[in-house]
This record gives sequence, C-alpha cells and structure tokens, in this order.
Amino acid sequence: MSDKPSINYQQIYEEEVSSSILQSLEKTSRFYELSHHDRLFVEDLIDAGYRRALEDALNQEVLEEVSALAAEMGGQLYNFANLVNSYVATPEPENK
Repeated sequence: MSDKPSINYQQIYEEEVSSSILQSLEKTSRFYELSHHDRLFVEDLIDAGYRRALEDALNQEVLEEVSALAAEMGGQLYNFANLVNSYVATPEPENK
C-alpha cells in the first residue's frame, strides 16, 4: 500500500482554485480538460502544499510539548479519579 494519501486533485482544483485565477491563466475550470502536463503541475503543487502543511502541523517540538502535557493531564486525571473514589461509599455486603 502506498504512503501517499488519497487526495482528490479534481475536487481541489475545481472547488478551491478561484475562477479569476483560472481565467487570468487561460485555464479551463475542469480538471480533466487540462493538458497532461498541466494536471501533473497542479498535482505536484497540491502535494507540495500537503507535505508543507504536515511538516508545519507535526513540528517535533510541538509534538514533544503536546506529549508531555498529555502525560501530565493523564496523571492529574488518575489522581482525581482516586480522590473521587475515596468519597464513593463502598456498599457493605449483606449478612444473611
């Protein structure tokens, strides 16, 4: 299986690229009416943008900080659960 995500290039081109840009570049508004080279160019630009967005979103420092925060929050929630449980009355077994 490929590591490349499933990207709908046609949808991005037809719904996200402004019609004024397409008109100024004298390009069709339909993705599959583009020449093969133009489609490859659009796909390459979208792939580059996707990679850049992932690199920015998955910044190593940010991930390390999020991981540390999540671990701290998990510990605090565990301690809170123990505190709440200490106040919950444990039912006494019935003597018959």
